[in-house]
Amino acid sequence: MALSVIEWKRTSGQYVAILQSLERFEPNSIQPIERRGLETILGGTLRGTVTVDWYALAYDRQELDFEEAREMSRRTLEQRRGVNAT
Repeated sequence: MALSVIEWKRTSGQYVAILQSLERFEPNSIQPIERRGLETILGGTLRGTVTVDWYALAYDRQELDFEEAREMSRRTLEQRRGVNAT
């Protein structure tokens, strides 16, 4: 499944690009699964499986403005689509 941003949330410290509905994941399974510089990938276990998938991308508000976070998320999702297409 090709992921895209379905919603943006802003916490006091982060911009968070939500990629999938929280209901798709096992309760309490969402956690950071990878950090790439200014970007953190949050993932969790899909309900009824052992498969870990991306839930959201998070960006530090101290380091980036919202437009920079949007651009980084776009590039990251394009890269993921390229990897999954092969």
